[in-house]
Amino acid sequence: MPLPELSRQEVRLGRFAALCSAVHAAAAVLFALFPGWTFTVLGRAGAEQTAEVRFWQVLGVAMMVTVSVACGLVAHSPRERRVALLPVLAGKLTSSAMALSVLAASAPDGWSRSGFRAVVALFAVDFPLFAVSAWLFHSAAPGVHLSAAPTQSAPELPAPPKPVRLTAGGKQT
Repeated sequence: MPLPELSRQEVRLGRFAALCSAVHAAAAVLFALFPGWTFTVLGRAGAEQTAEVRFWQVLGVAMMVTVSVACGLVAHSPRERRVALLPVLAGKLTSSAMALSVLAASAPDGWSRSGFRAVVALFAVDFPLFAVSAWLFHSAAPGVHLSAAPTQSAPELPAPPKPVRLTAGGKQT
């Protein structure tokens, strides 16, 4: 029996996930190959590429690739793989909350001309992505709640075949 066609909301979720996958993949490549350009955009032109900076560059690229792959899975099958967005949503919410807490706790008066500009940019990008992703995730799954038991079970396996007994030069029993 063929599966029913995707709803309008599932198609929209799939397209948004495909867009996010492509954008995060492109950002990962740019950040991996041109970290200096990234720092210039964030107001840290000429930042020294120390081991600590490279460490965070590696983690940032890894996170972008992870988000890209998760979104790519959802884009391919939004109904079946919608749950792959949950780690993305958790990551976006966490980065947004952490950015706000860092700003609230330690941003100096002239933060707009300092490294804190990058923290503001992080919040300005990640929180809207979280909000839109959460809304699309929820609208594509009306009536589905994380506390609900799964509606599908594993398929029944066929009975194993009877073993064949082989003997050499004797009677078969």
